[in-house]
Amino acid sequence: MFRFVVVLLSVLLLSACYTTPEKVRVIGEKIVVKKSAKGDVYYDTLSATPPSFCFTNHHGKSICSDDMKGKIWICDFFFTHCPSICVKMERNLLKVNSAFKDGPHIVSISIDPARDSVSALLAYATKLGVANTHWDFLTGEKDSIYHVADHFLANAAEDPNSPGGFIHDGNFIVIDAKGRIRGFYNGVDEVAVDKMIADIKLLQNE
Repeated sequence: MFRFVVVLLSVLLLSACYTTPEKVRVIGEKIVVKKSAKGDVYYDTLSATPPSFCFTNHHGKSICSDDMKGKIWICDFFFTHCPSICVKMERNLLKVNSAFKDGPHIVSISIDPARDSVSALLAYATKLGVANTHWDFLTGEKDSIYHVADHFLANAAEDPNSPGGFIHDGNFIVIDAKGRIRGFYNGVDEVAVDKMIADIKLLQNE
């Protein structure tokens, strides 16, 4: 009996010491889509993926969503003359950028392309101190930008009553190397940004 108790306590102790490795959930992992082929109907389960796009970066180079294949990347929406949350958002992205030796790729898309030309974005990136090749500030056609924001579930819109004339939610969106959306993080919240950094490190080891 004594031996049985010792064995049982040993098993319980080992169970208590073991913890399941932390994982980052896949956003929208269970999207069931009805499909048909050759008259047969079937259902397929898909993961939420980011919308396709092709915009121009602050160096005048075309940057497309296909360029991100095989990469972990972050997307955010901003505008250069934003008088409210954008400054803190981009400073927090600088923190994220400095936390990694190489990557993740950062894509900051302007929601005010009428004013945010290539030269305006370059001046903004230079002032911010962005000097690497894995951070792109993008501009393009307004309708296309707002289409991408909408499909990212990002709140971005013109609003004459808001500071700077625009509203946006300030989230950072993380996409993994398989093109799956893995998280939305409040870009002005230090705790949320630290959590995002930790989650990206987990994704790098998947």
